[in-house]
Amino acid sequence: MKTEFKVVKTKDFLKTKSSGELNLNETRKVLSKLADLNSDDPVKEILIDIRETESVLSLSDIFTIVNEVGKFRKAFRKKIAVLLGPSHDFDKARFLEMCAGNRGFNVNAFGDFEEAVKWLADTE
Repeated sequence: MKTEFKVVKTKDFLKTKSSGELNLNETRKVLSKLADLNSDDPVKEILIDIRETESVLSLSDIFTIVNEVGKFRKAFRKKIAVLLGPSHDFDKARFLEMCAGNRGFNVNAFGDFEEAVKWLADTE
């Protein structure tokens, strides 16, 4: 079966201040644009690739981002895979999965590209 997914780089939707702190106002604007792009084509799964970024997000930031994505539920109703690099905190990724799952999103974090694609392609 054919599977289509969009790859999104973190720098495309997470905006930070020069201090590394999350710039929530800018992030909201970009999430809104991403939701608009994805609403026209809701069949595609999403792979968010953060391997080449440094994690500056606190647990509070992650919670805030999940709440923001919740405002665009229709655009993000398919699977979302988050691809982490070796320096990322998998505990924070598990927190993201939990927060997203509690809001009805199907999010899973991966350290391996092939595993992420396999999960996105799995129709069960």
